[in-house]
Amino acid sequence: MALTGSYQNGLFVFVVFSNVIINMFQEIRSKRTLDKLALLKVAKVNVYRDGNLETLPIHKLVLDDILLLKNGDQVPADAKVIEGSLEVNESLLTGEMDSISKEPDAELFSGSFVTAGEALCQVIHVGEENYIEKINKEAKTIKRQKYLIQGSLNKVIRWISMILIPLCTLLFLKQYFITHASFNKAILRTVAAAVGMFPEGLFLLTSVTLTISAVYLARKKVLVQELNCIDALARVDVLCLDKTGTITEGQMTVEKVIPFTSEEEMAEITQNLLAHLPDKNPTAMALRDFFPEKETYVMQHVVPFSSERKFSCVSFEGKGTYFIGAASILLSKEHAPVLKQERALAEQGYRVIVLAHSPQTCENHELPATIEPLGFFLLSDTVRSDAKATLEYFRSQAIQCKIISGDDPVTVSQIAKKVNLPGASDYIDVSTLTSEELKEAVGNYQIFGRVTPQQKKEMVIYLKEMNHTVAMTGDGVNDVLALKEADCSIAMASGVDAARQVANLVLLENQFSALPSVLDEGRRVINNITRSGSLVLVQVLFSILITMGTLLSGTAYPFEPIQLTIINACFVGIPTFLLNFEPDFNRIKGAFLSTIFKNAFPASLSIAIGTLLIINIGHLFGSSGQALSIMCVIFTAWNYILIQRKIYPPNSKYRTFVFFGTQLLYFIALIVGRDLFNLGNTTYINLILLVALLNYSVFIQRLASKLVHRVFRRYAKKGALQKS
Repeated sequence: MALTGSYQNGLFVFVVFSNVIINMFQEIRSKRTLDKLALLKVAKVNVYRDGNLETLPIHKLVLDDILLLKNGDQVPADAKVIEGSLEVNESLLTGEMDSISKEPDAELFSGSFVTAGEALCQVIHVGEENYIEKINKEAKTIKRQKYLIQGSLNKVIRWISMILIPLCTLLFLKQYFITHASFNKAILRTVAAAVGMFPEGLFLLTSVTLTISAVYLARKKVLVQELNCIDALARVDVLCLDKTGTITEGQMTVEKVIPFTSEEEMAEITQNLLAHLPDKNPTAMALRDFFPEKETYVMQHVVPFSSERKFSCVSFEGKGTYFIGAASILLSKEHAPVLKQERALAEQGYRVIVLAHSPQTCENHELPATIEPLGFFLLSDTVRSDAKATLEYFRSQAIQCKIISGDDPVTVSQIAKKVNLPGASDYIDVSTLTSEELKEAVGNYQIFGRVTPQQKKEMVIYLKEMNHTVAMTGDGVNDVLALKEADCSIAMASGVDAARQVANLVLLENQFSALPSVLDEGRRVINNITRSGSLVLVQVLFSILITMGTLLSGTAYPFEPIQLTIINACFVGIPTFLLNFEPDFNRIKGAFLSTIFKNAFPASLSIAIGTLLIINIGHLFGSSGQALSIMCVIFTAWNYILIQRKIYPPNSKYRTFVFFGTQLLYFIALIVGRDLFNLGNTTYINLILLVALLNYSVFIQRLASKLVHRVFRRYAKKGALQKS
């Protein structure tokens, strides 16, 4: 544009610069807000310095630091165990789900996470030598999801990149060498085509909208860790809930003790068990509140609790081994009456924990052949006060809610009944299922109990294979793999570091009731981006169609850059910016790219046909380029008004004001800026042609709309047949 001397036609650059400045401002403001909130979830670790236990950020670790690691912690740096024992899940490194026992002198790899036990560990690698760098890269690769809008925009760029340069090159060559337009005029028309084809407004609009949405959610104490997850969030139709910490408060209380031996003996055994077990889970904490610790037995061997085993035990000198855990895991079929009693108690809504004994030692974490029950602990889990209303909202939005828990399915069912979850009576024990049976059960049940971490992950995968968009909530180590696999993962701030670090969203105040507003925000963003994107794509499509038509028809391209700039500002940029934050919580329907294409194509086709007719017929009657330009500009504006009314029905005073104001601004600009926009007077015949085209543009858009919908329906049917 600078080479041509037509500087006013370079005004589109200022539009781009202004958008970039706005985008940078929003990004900087958002980053400051999110950085403040991120301080609440910075991974920290317990470190002994000068004999004192301190909590420090991971980046402050140095070689030979002594770490205190326990259940739920992520190993922050390569280390070796020097005191105590741990069970570590190294699936992020090896892909193997089995927990690995780590005794003194065993090496720990950064990036793995502790599933059981407690130990003092010495840091052996830091900086570039630390395996954490590789783990971080691998974790990002694993977690990266394919988000619909992001993928759609990438497709648009690929398509535009393939056609823009050859089309614009051919357009310049034709106008300069065949139609003998001046060099400046050929440049002006070619740049207009190129500017029209590239949807820079759509990218900037999407980025700004998602960023502002992240700030909005941050004010509601929801930390967005991956911006594009808002896209997936808006499309969620299955929500997988971990019972503890989401539906319930995660705090257990011992309601009753049912001894099969003397009550005093059961209490003494439990007190000694708790004195030697490192378990810090809610069940263990509730038992500690009820039974004060006591050390009257001599400990020989300890097996901490893990979600894979579902029990913990301690072997005592001269007394055998005592177990605390799930009755269905510890007891055999020989104890059918006890198991029946346990099930009956679970059906009353209790979490039932069995105390059992074996004269043998529990070696290699394998259960001995003989185990006898000594009694039951009955615990209750408090339901969140807001859980019932929150789940009712999801049901009203046709979102399936599935409770996936490691607890007894009967207990989970009772909790589900308290919150009126549909299908609460139909539950299934996942521990008895094969992979094929689990895949079938995922589609038929809502309540799942005795679920291992690996099965949680598999269930999310199966749901995604069924074309569901899956959100997963969780706060524990056993949720990490499923959180990483979900389309949108949501962690509680009170959860373990490993869960928070892999989640897309973190509920900073652990408020389950925040989920509806989070879902609504996702829908609002995507619905508004879809409408805005439809208007942006109109210019892209008609620019391509007109360029192709110009190459075939032998006439000049009908627009100059300055003319497209004013059209884009008044009919796309300003109104979409003002309307992009309207509340719209309707369910997302249809794919993003196909939806905006179906919305934009009718108007684009009408503009392309009309402007090509204006240029070619006007050329036959010897009309000036300026006269034809005013006809094309007015005709394009009329088609934008039609598409605006379809995409943004004027059903509110605010919308009416926005569109009336921007349209008035447009027509005033045409009157005042006649010379600036290089427009001229039209003739009587041209005026008749313009009126006719304005009249038939409604018919053209309607016909094109039917055509594109018919094509998409056939494509959808063909795809369905191919899948079947």
